[in-house]
Amino acid sequence: MGKVKILHILREMELGGIQSLIMNIYKNIDREKIQFDFLVNSKGFYDEEITKLGGKLYYMPHINQVGPYQYSKKLKKFFKEHREYKIIHTHFSHLSGLIVKIAHKSQVPIIIAHGHTNSVHDKGIRKIYKNYLKKNISKYATDFFACSKEAAEYLFDNKSKYAIILKNGIEIEKFKFNNEIRKKIRKKLGIDYNCIVIGNVGRMDRVKNQIFLIKLIKELLKQNSDYKLILIGDGPLKKEIEYEIDKNNLKSNILLLGGQKDVEKYYNIMDYFVFPSLYEGFGISLIEAQVNGLRCFASSNVPKEANITNEIKYISLSKSLDYWVNAILNSPKKRYEKSKKIIDSGYDIKNVTKYLEKFYLEKSNNIKGENK
Repeated sequence: MGKVKILHILREMELGGIQSLIMNIYKNIDREKIQFDFLVNSKGFYDEEITKLGGKLYYMPHINQVGPYQYSKKLKKFFKEHREYKIIHTHFSHLSGLIVKIAHKSQVPIIIAHGHTNSVHDKGIRKIYKNYLKKNISKYATDFFACSKEAAEYLFDNKSKYAIILKNGIEIEKFKFNNEIRKKIRKKLGIDYNCIVIGNVGRMDRVKNQIFLIKLIKELLKQNSDYKLILIGDGPLKKEIEYEIDKNNLKSNILLLGGQKDVEKYYNIMDYFVFPSLYEGFGISLIEAQVNGLRCFASSNVPKEANITNEIKYISLSKSLDYWVNAILNSPKKRYEKSKKIIDSGYDIKNVTKYLEKFYLEKSNNIKGENK
């Protein structure tokens, strides 16, 4: 019996929360039974690793590059030429509405829509068009996954009650605090032992709101010159972030570390984790930070489901910078150990993978049963 082929559809396999979840699952799934292939819009960080694991990558321009008509035409052609994909798993938000409709018309039997966000700030025609696409998701997808209840309710509307909440699992052991690694990487980066490090991990995008962190560190430095901010990630906002750092003369206080494949090591050098997203489906890096025992501060736009340890402090972005500063200043720096609670809550990638593996195999067997 051949492998069950799953086609994941998303923008790119760059370093990011969605991509790291998919790759964690891919590395832990039984690859003798299941193969992951990818339809993406551009080359990404994980492409080489995917190929080594036996996966295929197909590249197709994004809808923003070619427009809805050409995008639809190319997608129809792809599904016509690749009848081997009986299960597709799309990770776009609103664009999934167009993808699932075309997949349905192309007679793809299992069409999984996966919600990873709980809001999008759009107005006018864009908002109307995205709401139309959302309705298509509910109409044409056969199965619904989401990273949180909020994400399901946002993307799937009346079908949200049928959504499976697939937890954003991680490799727990890798993210546990290690003092030796802390010393080693701090030395490598030239960070003093007494320096207080504020950290953030995420794609450099407006939604992740790293510009806010630059303003925050500027205020913290007025209280204590021993603060540094490290930003891990890359993305379209990088040049603007660099400009803001230069403008505020903060080059010696802010380290841009780019995308890091071994990101788990860098949580060890942090003392606080700050996550001021404008909106967020879940926030996988918050789980990683909690496993590491970090004190976390998140905007009130981040789903409360991410607060597994009850150690995250949620603060509204409408609060003043002074309010955020005082919250950090009055929070203990000492780490806590609550990784067992995170495992017990279902965030171990091994358990998430077992569930998804069983789901894919059962869906594949049902298709074969119907075709007998």
